[in-house]
Amino acid sequence: MPRLADGFINELKERIDLFDLISSYVELKKSGSSWVGLSPFQQEKTPSFYVHPQKGFFKCFSSGETGDAISFVQKLENLDFQEALEFLSQRFGIPLRYEKGDHSKPFVKSIRAELHAIHEEAMKWFMQQLKAKSTESTVAWEYWVQERKFDKKTAEAFGIGYAPTNEFSLGDHLASQGFSKEILSKAGLFREKLRQGKLVANFQGRLMIPIYEKLGRICGFTARKLSVTPEWGDKKAPKYINSPETTIFQKSQILFNLHLANKALKQDQDFLLVEGQLDAIRCYIEGFETVIAPQGTAFTESQAGLLKKSNPRNIICLLDGDEAGRKAGLKYVSIFMECGLNARFATLPQGSDPDQILLEFGKAKLSEILSASTSMVQYVVENFADQEDRHNPNIRKNICDFMFRSFTKLDSFVIKETHLKELGVQLGVSNEAVKKDYDLFERNKKPKYQFQNAEPTSKKSEIKGPVRLTNVEDDLLYILLHDDRIAGPLAYLIEPTWLNFNNVSGRILAKILAEIKADGPMEVSHMEDLLDDDDERNSFHRCLFSDADTKENESSLQLANECLAVLFLRSSKERELSIRSRLQISTAESSTLIDLRNELKEIRKQRNSPPTLSFSSSTN
Repeated sequence: MPRLADGFINELKERIDLFDLISSYVELKKSGSSWVGLSPFQQEKTPSFYVHPQKGFFKCFSSGETGDAISFVQKLENLDFQEALEFLSQRFGIPLRYEKGDHSKPFVKSIRAELHAIHEEAMKWFMQQLKAKSTESTVAWEYWVQERKFDKKTAEAFGIGYAPTNEFSLGDHLASQGFSKEILSKAGLFREKLRQGKLVANFQGRLMIPIYEKLGRICGFTARKLSVTPEWGDKKAPKYINSPETTIFQKSQILFNLHLANKALKQDQDFLLVEGQLDAIRCYIEGFETVIAPQGTAFTESQAGLLKKSNPRNIICLLDGDEAGRKAGLKYVSIFMECGLNARFATLPQGSDPDQILLEFGKAKLSEILSASTSMVQYVVENFADQEDRHNPNIRKNICDFMFRSFTKLDSFVIKETHLKELGVQLGVSNEAVKKDYDLFERNKKPKYQFQNAEPTSKKSEIKGPVRLTNVEDDLLYILLHDDRIAGPLAYLIEPTWLNFNNVSGRILAKILAEIKADGPMEVSHMEDLLDDDDERNSFHRCLFSDADTKENESSLQLANECLAVLFLRSSKERELSIRSRLQISTAESSTLIDLRNELKEIRKQRNSPPTLSFSSSTN
């Protein structure tokens, strides 16, 4: 892979507006010279996530995460370093720049980037097949336009296409675009076994609906059966099939149309959750633009987490009125509550779906159904059991226990109290009785030691500031990054062999000090160009973005000398141990033994006078 030009990573970070990047994930509010919001890394009620655009870094006090634009994208989007660079380059229109002489070399994309590129090309090809005037494409168009009542404009907007019945045609096309068989085999578009030495398409004779992840990149497809779809031997081909799980496609972590719904979501607006992709498309083109749908699986905590990041007012769930819809809704309640999302539930008339309602009755009817949505507590009370059973005391207790399991996960006492009051009203019992039962439920669920040793507040859990680094390499790297006077003199005093290369900070120090010794002073911003992997970058960021204590000017020098003494002493002891071992097993001539003993004496003598760092040390 071509080497990025020296200084490019720093240039990329300088050209990125950190506020612009992070505000698309977190709602930020001004706080002095920085911005603050709720942590995107874990649930919290009180904002502890700070962004410092001018300094180019973020810090989350609740989770301990810290870093810059690149590490933020890595953590939030689960990307490696190269993928994060590709993402930021595309997002902010900053072309990746390489060392001179590498321009003729093709840039090798990361596997994830290649898989996204394959899906993008496949979508374009499927769209071309849909437009082709063939017998097969006519069947697909008739289904789309005549049966489903969608138009060509919608097909273009959502990338709808057609997969021909020819099992080799997709593989042949993608191979002609320069994609290797090796990477194509990982895309989820083909079967594991080759036939006649060729890739066999998973999707044949089907209407193709592309699936986008939150950033708007295609990661998979849903394929709808048509009259031309080949049957699966003795088994009938299923109505819908999805892409299999791949590096870029995990159904439980993707929501259909989220990339568009998230852009449409404004402050104090709701997401609309429907069950099918075509229902979502119909809702979107009819003006319900914040609509989303699970990806062919039950709704998951991971998907709820995706919605949480967008900070919606509510999630309005539009569910089928049958038994399956009722069971799904009860599961949704637990997920939403435990994730800290507020949800409301609207039930469709039996046997209907949003697509049918919008086609037959229009937007007003669907809006009416949504307006009649109920709260999570009310939905559980009304759907947990048949209406005639709701007055049974045991059923009421079961309803309470069902809700209490979710209430125990809530951090906010205000929200918990509100739900408890509503539960009492919905069940027709006193608020006092509900609260007593909840207290009893909590007590029975917790181990006894939690009550015996309970304290009103736990000072141990409070985060007072940055955690003290525990080894000498970490400490020395921290000092070097926070006092630009240290690096130059240190480079001429320290021996590389003193550093522990099994420690990440030790490897970073060795690279930085060697570069300074060879080429002179170096800006902190350029030191990151020397790092080779995510472990080194994470360690570097942890030291760089930890708050420096306010101390006298001499403090960093004193701490550096303490670290230097520890390194020197450690190296001295290691050398002494090595010489002792050689003396014990040596069969060399007496002159060699004398040399070893003299070397041992010199080590012991030097141990009492470790090298000392001073700002007057020469760097020439």
